[in-house]
Amino acid sequence: MSAPRVSRATLAVASDVAIFAVGLLVAVPFVAWWVHRLVQDGTTRPYQLAIDGAAIALVVLMARYPLTIPHESGDIVIGFETCALVFLLLTGSPLEAFAVWAIATTIANSVQRKAWRSRIFNVGLTILCGGLLVLVYMSLAPRDSDALTAQSLAAVMIACAVFFTVDLMVTAGSLALEDGCPVSDLLNWGAMALGLASFVSVDTLGFLAAVLWNGPTPWTILLLLVPVGTILVAVRSISETRLAQLRLTGLLEAATHAPDWTDDDQIEASLVHQAQRTLRHTTAVLRDEPPAPHEIGTAIEVEGRPVRHLVVQHQVSGRVFDERDRAALEALTAVGVSAYNRRRLSDEMTYLARHDALTGLHNRAVFTDRLGQALERRGPRGLVAVLYCDLDGFKEVNDLLGHRVGDQLLGLAAQRIMGAIREQDTAARLGGDEFGILLDDISDEAQAHAIAGRLLDVLGDPFDTIDGQVRVRVSIGVAFNEDPQETAELLINSADTAMYAAKAAGKGRVEVFHPAMRAAELDRLELEAALRDAVRDDLITVQFQPVVDLVTGAVDGFEALARWRDPVLGQVRPDVFIAAAERIGLIRQLGRQILAKAHAGGRELAAAGGRPVSLGVNLSALQVSDQTLADEVRTLQEQHADVRLILELTEGVMLSNDPLTVAAIEGLKAAGVRLAIDDFGVGYSSVGYLHRLPVDILKIDKLFVSELHDPRSHALVEGVVSMARAMQLTVVTEGVEDWSSARSLRDLHCDLAQGFLFSRPVDLDAACDLVVAGVIDVSPMSAEVGAGAF
Repeated sequence: MSAPRVSRATLAVASDVAIFAVGLLVAVPFVAWWVHRLVQDGTTRPYQLAIDGAAIALVVLMARYPLTIPHESGDIVIGFETCALVFLLLTGSPLEAFAVWAIATTIANSVQRKAWRSRIFNVGLTILCGGLLVLVYMSLAPRDSDALTAQSLAAVMIACAVFFTVDLMVTAGSLALEDGCPVSDLLNWGAMALGLASFVSVDTLGFLAAVLWNGPTPWTILLLLVPVGTILVAVRSISETRLAQLRLTGLLEAATHAPDWTDDDQIEASLVHQAQRTLRHTTAVLRDEPPAPHEIGTAIEVEGRPVRHLVVQHQVSGRVFDERDRAALEALTAVGVSAYNRRRLSDEMTYLARHDALTGLHNRAVFTDRLGQALERRGPRGLVAVLYCDLDGFKEVNDLLGHRVGDQLLGLAAQRIMGAIREQDTAARLGGDEFGILLDDISDEAQAHAIAGRLLDVLGDPFDTIDGQVRVRVSIGVAFNEDPQETAELLINSADTAMYAAKAAGKGRVEVFHPAMRAAELDRLELEAALRDAVRDDLITVQFQPVVDLVTGAVDGFEALARWRDPVLGQVRPDVFIAAAERIGLIRQLGRQILAKAHAGGRELAAAGGRPVSLGVNLSALQVSDQTLADEVRTLQEQHADVRLILELTEGVMLSNDPLTVAAIEGLKAAGVRLAIDDFGVGYSSVGYLHRLPVDILKIDKLFVSELHDPRSHALVEGVVSMARAMQLTVVTEGVEDWSSARSLRDLHCDLAQGFLFSRPVDLDAACDLVVAGVIDVSPMSAEVGAGAF
């Protein structure tokens, strides 16, 4: 069984202890000899004893204040204490000089605030290098003269060079042993040359001191304090300037490179690297804990991330940080925070470029791209399906409950969609309340139908919103890649076309695209294009239908109705082109055109009849939210009092909880117009809301008039009329087409009515004739059998 391998750390410790032990073994005999000599000759050599004591104190003092020369590869630290060894060597016994040096350097290194390993290593190595310096000098110095000559100076310089070189190489070897790297990796030849020159130059001061000491006036040695002090002050000033420059260089480099930090790992690594580069001879780390007393650190606080600390500590114990170090670290942290925020913003922008911000689903661009890739992968035999989903009743939710509830509903719907599809499928919000689902890699069409069925179920269940439960349905169009040449956009358009077919077939269902649907889609596109031209050229006209008093037959007013006859499409129904205008975003412009034409016609009607005329104009929900509408209406009311505007809105708009819509309705009422609920009874009727609405008129939908022979419809209309009269509301019944219905409505005390029985919608000239006549004959209501339609 082989012996376990010794670790590098253990070898490094053993090496340090060995160097210390060898140093002590070398020094102890000489120190013992020196002590013995002091004991024997102490009384006769007090002068030399004082010199030795002063030398020891000087070495300890000089060791605390070394000369530090900043260098790009590492600070060069030069100690003045070797000068004392050179001085003792040249002015006394070499053996005594070495003994004093051993004692002094042991004390100096022992009192330093460093790890125990560093202290014993430095003690042993410095003793050995001092002994080597003494040996080299003794072997090179002239032996036939006690005078200090040029040869003596050369011997000192060579001995000092040997001291520096051995000290450097042994230190590098110890570090290399512990780190497990070659010694060459720790040596920089440029720094070595500068350090050697500086060390030898400084230590020649010991030679100069010996020359002065041996001269006729030994006190002149004190003059060395001037150059030594000057050197220390000058080098310290240069050192501080150099360190400040290095801090600024590190910060500038960090700020310059920060835009290239692409991810969190790179930001963290770069911050640590730049901290160690800016604050030299330090070790930096990013961690959760704040700095310890011997460290400095700054908190990195970034939104959405836990607080971390950039902590720095000196590699050499005993060194301390100053305020300039702290300021540099804070500046570097600010660069890091900026990099994190820039990265977060970049991530958000990338996310938003590919996702819908409201639902978190992919957007249309990503959906189209993935569909294109799926079509390329599947080839001519693969099967890909697109499901195009549109929420039925979503517009009413927005009108009734406001956009906040509508947005929440879209988010909840997106969650249910993700829960109903497979992991490999792609869901996207294509716009508004429309969602797309890409079914990639399906085996047959039945899979698509199964997923569509699940969507019908999950989206048909009630949604719990901030304003209570909301129920909608979904219309789904399905398209398969039957044509190998079919593009992603064309397949999406086919699914969209099938979705519109599902809506036309009754909503809340699934329809699969077939080519015949394309004609209907083309018709829709043709209609929308023609409508754009018509609105641009102001070609939508207005007709007027009279509102009649059921008791007297008097023409009480008119309702303005939009009409459009296209040269190609012919007469287009209002419900068709109004819905198209809302769909393509033209309803506000069209609404302003209709209001202007209707009011101009109302002024002519008032002038023809010689009296004010009531004029009803329908408003779309999107028109009501137009902030300029109330101002336009107020201006018309103030300038033309002969036209009494009645703005007709659907129940969905009137019952909206959206603050903007409510404020807009109140603004219209404040403008001086009367408000009517149009088609009352077929929308989201809630009698409980009527007491708080600024309503003047209820218009009962023609559906109930046509069913008056049904006792339930008769009772419903009777109840609505009674309720309206109790609330002092005027009741207008729409769609009256026979005298029997008219008589029943009169008997139910309905105030006013309109319909083909009295007059179809007519052009302005015919309407002027009606207002001039002022009355429509209603005498047939008295007959047993109605006279039929008028």
